[in-house]
Amino acid sequence: MKSKSFKKQFVVTFIKILLLSFIFSFLSFFIWIRVFDHISYPANYYEKQIADIVESINENYDNVLDKSFENKMNEIIPHKGVLYQVLNKDGNIVYGTLNKKVIEDKKELVTNINSTKSFNRTSFARIIPILDKDDNIKGAVVLSYKLVSTQKTSNTVLFLLAKSMIFLPFIFIIMFTFIYAKKLSKEINKPVNILLNASEKIKNQDLDFTIEYNENNEFTKLCNAFEDMRVNLKDSLIKQWDLEEKRRENIANIAHDLKTPLTIVSTYSEALIDDTVKEEKFKDYIEVIKRNNERALILLEDMNKISNIENPNFILEPVEINIVKFLKLKEKDFKLLCEEKGINFKIDIIDSREKKFINKFDIKSIEEILDNCISNSIRYTEKGESIKLNILCNDEDIKFSIIDTGKGFSNEDLKNLFNKFYKGDKSRSFTTGHSGLGMYIAKTIVEKHGGNIKAYNNNPKGAIIEFNIKPKHDTIC
Repeated sequence: MKSKSFKKQFVVTFIKILLLSFIFSFLSFFIWIRVFDHISYPANYYEKQIADIVESINENYDNVLDKSFENKMNEIIPHKGVLYQVLNKDGNIVYGTLNKKVIEDKKELVTNINSTKSFNRTSFARIIPILDKDDNIKGAVVLSYKLVSTQKTSNTVLFLLAKSMIFLPFIFIIMFTFIYAKKLSKEINKPVNILLNASEKIKNQDLDFTIEYNENNEFTKLCNAFEDMRVNLKDSLIKQWDLEEKRRENIANIAHDLKTPLTIVSTYSEALIDDTVKEEKFKDYIEVIKRNNERALILLEDMNKISNIENPNFILEPVEINIVKFLKLKEKDFKLLCEEKGINFKIDIIDSREKKFINKFDIKSIEEILDNCISNSIRYTEKGESIKLNILCNDEDIKFSIIDTGKGFSNEDLKNLFNKFYKGDKSRSFTTGHSGLGMYIAKTIVEKHGGNIKAYNNNPKGAIIEFNIKPKHDTIC
């Protein structure tokens, strides 16, 4: 049976302790009452005997005043529970077992005759008159007794146990509190020890464990939260390790990509310095040096862009601009690039906005996205083929589609196109100035704009890249 919440357990345990203490105390008192007559006299035991003592005294009349009657008086009065004094009519003690004077003089004797004097809440003295056969008062007997329970059994230990019955409820409460506290402590210690062990493992950088605790109490939530923290921490560390691995891969890729052009620049420069190059080859060597220098600069520029956009402090810098006018200006740039390679270029802009806004865009970033996507299409589109840029302006966002009739994407391309340093055609490498960072930069900037980008193949041939960006509306133009 699953445990209840600790709050309920505390309440139930408290009730159990009180209930069990009450039951055991009741049973103990019941047993004590049943055996009481064998252990103790009741508090009024000797008080009840006063009537019989008085009757015996009255039967002996004034013979009681004779000191020779003392032995018989000791038989009449129980020595343990009742002390007595025999007084003459002047209030003087004749004999008795009570040494302390109760009646001071004759006047006090007359005043208190046939009465009971109280000394405290438990001690009393009954003054009994001594009469002759003519019913004349000749003296008095003082009977002193206490209203307290007195020992009956000769077993002192048993008597003391009976006297301590009043403390039994407290004893039972302490006993059951100890029992249930130990039981509750054991239940609490289990999850506490689990959490302590888990903390120690995390301290030792060990995250390959599972916290298993499934009871119906508050510690289950705590253990589940701790387990979630462990999983998240492990995932975070794995991501950190992956990032670190990617960082090392990036550095290796940068070093590799820079090594080739810089080696070529160094080799050709040394040849020129050593004056081993024929004069008619000078121009070719210089062009090679210039081209490879540009290749290195492209990579460094792209790395600088990545460093900026991946910086947590990177923010967009939107400015007010008529996006349609801007796109029509870019059309000229793209047509010029395509004409150089013999590619047909067409742009189609549909403005379906209900109100014509001057929107705010980070225009430099958008230009970067378009340049990278169009350049990618130009790179893999042959002479005589076509590239089309479709743009749909909505109030919510602006959708871009770059459609070409080039060679399209391979399955590997579709998986890795937006990854860092991915080059679809490994044989091309840097021959066309391709760093493998352009599409990654485009994807990152699109996501900074709250949009998304995707790529897939065109039918019957070619490739399509689609993305959207979200503007910030300001004033109506």
